Amino acid sequence: MSGAVVIAAGPGIGQAVARRFAREGYPIALIARGDETLRAAARAVGPSGVPVVTVAADCADEDALRGALDRVVAEHGLPDVVVYNAAVVQGDAPGELPARAHLEAWAVNVVGALTAADHLAPAMARRGSGSILVTGGMPEPKWQYTSLSLGKAGVRTLVRILDQRYGAAGVHAASVTVDGPVAPGTDFDPDDIAEHYWRLHVQPRHRWEHEVLHTERQAPTGVLAELLDAWRRAFDRHRPAELASLFSPDALFQGTTPSLRRGTAEIAGYYGDVPEGTTARVDVLGETRLSERLVSGFAEVTFTAATGEDRRVRLSLVAEHRDDAWLIRQYHAAG
Repeated sequence: MSGAVVIAAGPGIGQAVARRFAREGYPIALIARGDETLRAAARAVGPSGVPVVTVAADCADEDALRGALDRVVAEHGLPDVVVYNAAVVQGDAPGELPARAHLEAWAVNVVGALTAADHLAPAMARRGSGSILVTGGMPEPKWQYTSLSLGKAGVRTLVRILDQRYGAAGVHAASVTVDGPVAPGTDFDPDDIAEHYWRLHVQPRHRWEHEVLHTERQAPTGVLAELLDAWRRAFDRHRPAELASLFSPDALFQGTTPSLRRGTAEIAGYYGDVPEGTTARVDVLGETRLSERLVSGFAEVTFTAATGEDRRVRLSLVAEHRDDAWLIRQYHAAG
């Protein structure tokens, strides 16, 4: 394992991706323009205890970026994954920016990613493995963000070109397109977005995706939909205590293992044993109000392991209203 490189490791997606890969034990290399940005990112990764190298470089400066990548390779070896997260985000209508400003934005939004790929992808191809992941945006162009729309269209094309050139040799090129403003605690929480990068990196080759779109979630409707939406978010972030807090203290729990569990302590232990990187997709199939304080229903959950394998199960649930909150009283997984 040679580690992960995050280019433009600022607050938000850059730091979240670095933390996500560090949790898996990957040595981390952080590249950014400013020393304070690098210090903050290194502090964010620090609790994982993995080796961290920081290099200051402007990704629009080809020589500086290539030099930074050479230093990273000298410190950690050829990386397993490179994440290019740089972008010039600005509002501009057609004709508002001079040509030079458009070229400067293009240099950051597209050419920097090309430079990083050109510098590392040939060696990854000779090795037979590696991931080059680029942060995208603007799934549909907007005239109010002309330079950014052009740049993100360029990113989408660049990923296709990299796949054509290096995909057959084992290099996975993909983009994560974020369709909204990144902010903690929202549908665009950077920790949620970071999960896409990890999942793309560990996807088996026969299931490679080349673009993932992160959009605003539809507001859940119904008691079970709201409970399971909170459950999914905690599950994807591997937070056993948070998951257990969604159950009543005397809950009956039958997961995907044979043992029947009772109470939040045993439920937290069950979720603590789930391998990190496993994610869940939830579809509520229906619910029935049994009384003012009880709701039952069914849901279908597709669990995706960090290695990309899926497992689909059917959930039977009973929720109970206690102390001004709905909690899961009974949970049974089958299939």
